[in-house]
Amino acid sequence: MTNNEIRAAQLRPILILEELIARHGGWNILRAFICANVHLRRHRRPSTDQLSNHMRRDIGLPPKAPPPGRIR
Repeated sequence: MTNNEIRAAQLRPILILEELIARHGGWNILRAFICANVHLRRHRRPSTDQLSNHMRRDIGLPPKAPPPGRIR
């Protein structure tokens, strides 16, 4: 284990929360928590309608249309 891992294992979340409240105040911590939670709920996935078939294939989606036939 590294020093950071040992320190992280020794920390208790309640102590971290108490320290944050002591530094910044309870209302500020509560407001920051609510704002972060609301922001996460508003996050939407980007639309994949405008992606080319190459990009769709790269991220594991099926192509929008079958590939064009070969020219002879």
